[in-house]
Amino acid sequence: MKTGHQDIARRYGLAFFELAKEQGQIEQISLDLQSLKRMLAESGDFERFINNITMSRDGQAEALAAIGDKAKFTALTQKFLGTLAKKRRLNALPEIITAIQDKISFHQGEVTAHVVAAHALEPAQVSGIAAALKKVLGMTVKVELKQDAGIMGGLIIKIGSQQIDSSVRAKLERLHRALKSSNTSSDKTKMREVA
Repeated sequence: MKTGHQDIARRYGLAFFELAKEQGQIEQISLDLQSLKRMLAESGDFERFINNITMSRDGQAEALAAIGDKAKFTALTQKFLGTLAKKRRLNALPEIITAIQDKISFHQGEVTAHVVAAHALEPAQVSGIAAALKKVLGMTVKVELKQDAGIMGGLIIKIGSQQIDSSVRAKLERLHRALKSSNTSSDKTKMREVA
């Protein structure tokens, strides 16, 4: 997640969540967000649309209103999407959705753990992760799993702004930095000995 998008997601996500809570619409917007997340996952066209900076803000807002009508989104969700279009924040929509869903989960007494694994995990392993995190956090933990072969092994677990990175890639990077800094200091020592 890009840092700029994280800040935008936090601000807009919190504002939308608070508004939905104030209006008693948390359940309804939760369903809207699930639909939006599915659209993003299943349609490359929708993803290209939200990242299209050549389209006018009003044009994007109108297109989103049509999509929202067809998907039967609440008026609150439609207004929020229109605001994102007019403020040119649609490119951060995936991160905003995640931020709002995290707020909703927390409000309902659960947290979402975003877990990245190098390969698919068995349901029992996912349950084990959720149980271990519940013991530590004292809350129900919903695990959202993502695969990334690039981490080589281990797990990356992110809950809110906290991250635990026990991936093989991170361990190799730490080892590389340690070796690099020890080589630099030993080179300086050798240079002093020669001089």
